[in-house]
Amino acid sequence: MPADVSHIEQMVSVCRDARTILIATHVNPDGDAIGSSLALAETLEKLGKKVVLYDRDPVPYMFTFLPLADRFTSQVPENETFDLLLLLDCSELSRTGDVLTNFSGYRQLGCIDHHVTNDHFAQVNLIDAEASATAELIYEVVFRLDPDFSREVAVNIYTGIITDTGSFHYANSTPRSFEIAGKMVDRGVDPWMVAQQVYESEPASRLQLLGCVLQTLQIAPDGKAACVVVTREMYEQTGTNAEHTDRLVNYPRSIAGVEVAFLLRQEDEQSFKLSFRSRGKVDVASLAQEFGGGGHKNAAGCYLTGTAEDIIRLVFEKIARLLRDQDAETTPLAAGAVH
Repeated sequence: MPADVSHIEQMVSVCRDARTILIATHVNPDGDAIGSSLALAETLEKLGKKVVLYDRDPVPYMFTFLPLADRFTSQVPENETFDLLLLLDCSELSRTGDVLTNFSGYRQLGCIDHHVTNDHFAQVNLIDAEASATAELIYEVVFRLDPDFSREVAVNIYTGIITDTGSFHYANSTPRSFEIAGKMVDRGVDPWMVAQQVYESEPASRLQLLGCVLQTLQIAPDGKAACVVVTREMYEQTGTNAEHTDRLVNYPRSIAGVEVAFLLRQEDEQSFKLSFRSRGKVDVASLAQEFGGGGHKNAAGCYLTGTAEDIIRLVFEKIARLLRDQDAETTPLAAGAVH
């Protein structure tokens, strides 16, 4: 169901009252983070607000087609105080990187997010863990601020929803997801154009990277977990970087019988970013939290230090224990039903 109306109205009121707004999202931004930020920024600027769009990292190549995508900056204006710092698709301030974590140039802090691990850390929060994407919540705010919002805003909202639902493949797809996406098509969004830009405009180097990554495929002894590894050497060999690893974790998850897949992306000599994907039986948000990360039930992440081999062994063992514990909890119920 849609987010609580009172929380939506409170966020709308805060946005209306602010004259200067700094919008920021998480490092290594995805389609939801980028689309949500751009949709809200254009709407606020139409209302006469001064808006600065911040992200530590560049817009990934597959999202550079989005309206206003070139407006992001990796620099926070010095000697300026914003009425509102608004974090989008962030479960905590540190997800934006070191710059904003230590930034104090704002009068009020707001957050619009759909991560289950968000603890409502801001002064004003619009959080709905049942929303498929932050873009769903952005739609609720944008529609109230400007009911006649443009096709460009609609493209950004639509992109946020289809990327976080995996084009409606994932379990987080809901009737509301389809409803809002349909409304965006009514506003002039061309689904084929967006799909072509996001999914079918790959550089050849990314396919070369995929070839390297698939050679690292490992499957747990019980066949219920699988992983792949991306190393810095692969980047050098193929002329790619971290943004080209998007969706690679879906390959090990596609293996029959695999309940949890994860990708290890090397950050430095013995540091890896882990991206988890679940078919639904295992809550990978809880798994990631055990390692200091977070996310959603079926998609989460964390950072771990060590060799790839040691990390893979550790995670395989943890997943196996989680699955055994779940089986142990359900077996007595099943046995009781027989009697």
